[in-house]
Amino acid sequence: MDTFNHPTPSWEVGRNSIRLERPDLVHVILRGPNKRPDIQEIQRIMFTIGDRYGSFDFLLGLAELESLGPGARGTWTRVDRAYPVRNAFAYGASFGMQMLVLTTHRAGRLMSPAYFQWDVGFFPTEAAACAQIEAQRRAAEGSPVPA
Repeated sequence: MDTFNHPTPSWEVGRNSIRLERPDLVHVILRGPNKRPDIQEIQRIMFTIGDRYGSFDFLLGLAELESLGPGARGTWTRVDRAYPVRNAFAYGASFGMQMLVLTTHRAGRLMSPAYFQWDVGFFPTEAAACAQIEAQRRAAEGSPVPA
């Protein structure tokens, strides 16, 4: 059965998890050390989701991420097409991991600016990140944003 036929499609990549929360949110939780093959498979899934459904908001759980090896960082930045991401909302990252993710994202923007047309925001918790996603969606729809 095609994973996309499930109500909430999800994948496991090593210790990492990916979940498509319809209609347009991809939630990735990175756990443990990540190496190039992990990131390549996560990218493949992200691009497949983008090809099927269009752009999405990217919710990224980093509380359990121990490291991104140099190969993994390079894999995130060296892509041959634009990520289907509107914006990324990362949560649970230590200061050091925030700097690593931010530096990796900036490197991608420097090397391939047309492929990194999205921003990364950092939030202490998943709930805070989700609240920001909802606030941005309401603002984009012209709905009042709760104070």
